[in-house]
Amino acid sequence: MRLMPFNFDRLESGSYFLSNMAGFHCFLEEQLLCELVDHSQTSLSSIDEKLESGLFIAPEYVEDASIAALASGLAKKLQTESIFRPIFMIVPTLRCDHTCSYCQVSRAPLNSSKHDLIEEKIPVIINTIRKLGTPPYKLEIQGGEPLVRFDLVQKLYDEAAAQLGSGNFEFVVATSLSLFDETILSWAKSRDVNFSTSLDGNDFVHNSSRILYGDDSYQKVKNAINMIQDQLGAGKVATVTTVTRALLSRPETLIDAHLEMGLHDLFIRPISPYGFANSKLSDAYSMQEYMVFYRRLFDIILASEQASTLVEHSAAIHMKRIMNPGFSGYADLKSPSGFLLNSMLFNYDGKVYGSDEARMLQRVLGELDFSCGEAASINLSDNQLYNTILNSSFNILHPGCEHCAYQPYCGSDPCQHIASQGEPLGDKSLSLFCQYHKEMFRFLLNQFNTSPDSRDLLMRWCHE
Repeated sequence: MRLMPFNFDRLESGSYFLSNMAGFHCFLEEQLLCELVDHSQTSLSSIDEKLESGLFIAPEYVEDASIAALASGLAKKLQTESIFRPIFMIVPTLRCDHTCSYCQVSRAPLNSSKHDLIEEKIPVIINTIRKLGTPPYKLEIQGGEPLVRFDLVQKLYDEAAAQLGSGNFEFVVATSLSLFDETILSWAKSRDVNFSTSLDGNDFVHNSSRILYGDDSYQKVKNAINMIQDQLGAGKVATVTTVTRALLSRPETLIDAHLEMGLHDLFIRPISPYGFANSKLSDAYSMQEYMVFYRRLFDIILASEQASTLVEHSAAIHMKRIMNPGFSGYADLKSPSGFLLNSMLFNYDGKVYGSDEARMLQRVLGELDFSCGEAASINLSDNQLYNTILNSSFNILHPGCEHCAYQPYCGSDPCQHIASQGEPLGDKSLSLFCQYHKEMFRFLLNQFNTSPDSRDLLMRWCHE
């Protein structure tokens, strides 16, 4: 028997999670792992077939074939990850009516006159998207607060329908919903439009971080969500939750707020180290504190009477990366990075970026040009910065990643490491990206391997 290369990590339960470069995985108790490493057959014979099919061991007579199969699995995985299939993000305005404590965009004030997209650039942007992508195109309208310039949102939709063809594109408006009204509702009724918004807990938690001076941000988003649910349908609005310090001790408020509005899908994430968020020390917390919060949230979901309908999509994505071969629909968990390959952003000023994070870096590190040109003159092949970022994003070669059991399922975030450490690889021992994803994988896999109820819940999420 030949031992094939693999990595392993000890879970909280004492079991070990094993993976190899092709993405195969298995769980072993400590005794079995020791026997595997020592080439002992004392207890392994019962799982030899599983270990062979996962390419963790190879009989001597097929050793070369097993090595070739492992290399072929890695090649197929890299080929899948490298497909150019971006979400096209468009920023009609950087102006915003909120002053959120964790804002990562570096918004512009409402009275600014220099932060709106020039209308004449819209046909050029859509034409560029038509040339770069393939149907169905994914268009996401971002800000600032895009509804500040609802007229431009309308023109973007109409131009997409004209150039890309009705039914050939998805159209999502990422908005606080504070400006949502009957006019926007009426417009959306006759079009295939979806909305994405922030919901950070109950009214106290939400309003403490999503500040709308002179008004109630929570009540605004609640009213708008109810209008969308009632008039457009349950699937027309989705939420994203950024966990603030105010929410850390109140995970139950997040579930209550969602269920009160008839929402059963959650997407939970820690604060991002970009833009204004990077300087708000009062909101800072450790990844250990975040995971204490997340464990409590998971237990609340598991014990809820609504557990059979609730889905937490950040956990679902982590589990899909392991359990669903070929799943690569989430830019953060891709190697090479989803930078450019999975996202392109057309900014209000006409410049194009390989990700939303790249435009944030532009606002913070203005001495460097993080763009890849403008819509009519995108330059990718000769862009040295973009070549460096992508070439540096294969985590299988990163110090600290090459021996990690979660490397085949994890990704690379060069922009976050540039923001926090000044270079695209980053010291993984200091990396918030690494800490977050490694702890999520560890927690979820431990739950999966030790609790039948958790396993059933996570497997359901894998197929949502």
